[in-house]
Parts: sequence; C-alpha cells; structure tokens
Amino acid sequence: MVRSNIEYCSTVWNTHHKYKIDKFEMVQRRAARFTTNRYQYTSSVSDMLTELKWETLEKRRTKQQLTMLYRITNDLVAISPKPYLKPAKLMPRSSHRLQYLQYSTSTDTFKYSFFPRTIPNWNTLPASVAEAPSLATFKSGLQALTF
Repeated sequence: MVRSNIEYCSTVWNTHHKYKIDKFEMVQRRAARFTTNRYQYTSSVSDMLTELKWETLEKRRTKQQLTMLYRITNDLVAISPKPYLKPAKLMPRSSHRLQYLQYSTSTDTFKYSFFPRTIPNWNTLPASVAEAPSLATFKSGLQALTF
C-alpha cells in the first residue's frame, strides 16, 4: 500500500537529489523492519532486504522508466516516439538496433526529466532485452539485469 503511493508517477517524476532518494529508501527500510519484526539496533536492514528479495526503490524506478520507454518505442501507449526519440546513426558492435541519440541539456530540470534520463540506460541494454518481441519478455529480461 505504501510502495504504490511512493511509486505513483515515478516513471515520469524521478528525483535525482541524493537526500530525497535516501528519504524514499528509508521508508522501505522501515517497512523491512516492520515486515520481519526485527527492531533491534544490531539487526542488519540490508540483510532483511536481501532476505525479503526487495530491490531498492531507485532500481525499481529505473526499470519502470525503461519499461515505459519500451512501451513508447513499440507503440503500446498513446505517446508517439517520433517527436522525442531520434535513432542513433552509429551502432557499436555491442549495441542494439534501437539505440537513440542522447539529448544535450543545459538545465538540470531538463537533464533529469524522463527522456534525457532514460535514454542512456536504454542504450546500454543488451539487444536481447531492448529488441524483445513482447512486453512480458522485455520485463523478464530486465529482471535479470543489475543497475
């Protein structure tokens, strides 16, 4: 219930300020203590998160952003990719055919918005993930990756 409120609109709004990221992560860390019923100061919250198999909220937001870009790229949402995504001209051997030009930005407001922030992560995806034939295949390939 709490996670859904924290992650609401995180696909398009994802803070880049370290102190705000830490505040969000503290909510999950408190939830881990509550879930495992371990409140002692000697208990390791990192161990609890590993035991519960919970990813950091930051990693979850990154994966949600990449999933939204997959949806945009493959016309699964009502957002046309043409005004926002320009195919990259050169493809290194280790890349995929769906790479996009990165935005050049002069302000932090734009630099940390959805497309400029997501495209660099998208361009580093393996071809097997970025060119997945379905959303389900993309999501399962994304789960195997670490960010």
